[in-house]
Parts: sequence; structure tokens; C-alpha cells
Amino acid sequence: MSCNHQRETSQWVGEFENDWGYVEPGHWHYETVPATVDIDLHRYKCTKCGEVMYYSGRAREFYEEGKKFDWIEGLKK
Repeated sequence: MSCNHQRETSQWVGEFENDWGYVEPGHWHYETVPATVDIDLHRYKCTKCGEVMYYSGRAREFYEEGKKFDWIEGLKK
């Protein structure tokens, strides 16, 4: 199975009083969040599978092929 670059999180939400004065029972809150982190300028990486991805095709060309683009800020080797 391929990685979808997402992860499931769960958090217990305790009993609380809502805006109308009623007590809401405790429950589990589940959420799907991205499993990626920024690793460099114009690049990010999946923390589950390790795949490195790029914010643009030009950034991919810079990092993988060494092509330089003077008009892209920060991409200098």
C-alpha cells in the first residue's frame, strides 16, 4: 500500500460545559493531519515514508538536476 502522507490523531476531550450551559460528556476527537514537515527551502518530507516532495517543478529541477534559476529567491548552490 502506498503512503498517503497523512496520519490519524486522537485526543480525549473531557467533560465540559458548552455555550448553552449544558454539560457535554467526554469523547474521543479524531483528526486526519498531514504527515509532512518542511526540511529546506522549497522542499518538504513525509515523516511516515521519507519521500521528499517539492513546492514547484523548478525547485525539483534545482535539487535533482542542479539547474539554477536566478529569479527564484534562495535557490543558490
